[in-house]
Amino acid sequence: MKPKKCKVCKKQYQPFRPLQQVCSPQCAVEMSKKKEAEKWKRRKEKLKEELKTLTDWKKDLEREVNGIVRILDNGKSCISCTGKVEQAGHYHSVGSNDSLRFNLHNIHGQCIHCNMHKGSNIIGYDEGLIERYGREYWEGVKFNLVRSYPLVKFTVGDLRFAISEARKVQKELKGLTFPTKVRLRISDEINKRLGLY
Repeated sequence: MKPKKCKVCKKQYQPFRPLQQVCSPQCAVEMSKKKEAEKWKRRKEKLKEELKTLTDWKKDLEREVNGIVRILDNGKSCISCTGKVEQAGHYHSVGSNDSLRFNLHNIHGQCIHCNMHKGSNIIGYDEGLIERYGREYWEGVKFNLVRSYPLVKFTVGDLRFAISEARKVQKELKGLTFPTKVRLRISDEINKRLGLY
């Protein structure tokens, strides 16, 4: 038999059996420990998935949708001020209207200061929406979104599908930049694709 490279220590060795993968009993023990650790890691991930609550799934999807928002608003300033886009800020807060949590018309790029320290800087948000997209769009976000989606109940199945689609969308959009008006059309398309609105 030809000499082989040990799967654990990477040293050359002369195998005694055709399917031998390691050079010594110590490396065999080490390989066994690694395989058990990998098995446990996969099992743990599966268990974590099974134990997730609806709230956990919502948080996972929100993270993915926020990533989409940062891509869509890349190169633009904060919707509420002239700062750099670092986060995705909700116009209607998640606490006040959970139904709009994933709607891309309700979420725009914001700086940390406006989003975290100024409670979304809603006055600046209003002015930013009007300046960037027009008064009609601002009225739609402020009044019509709430009327259109007063109570949307999400199931775990809905959220799992939306997470998968959101990840695909991020891969497709990565590295692209979007003119202001195109962002609105793309937001509509992505909202439909996620299947929640």
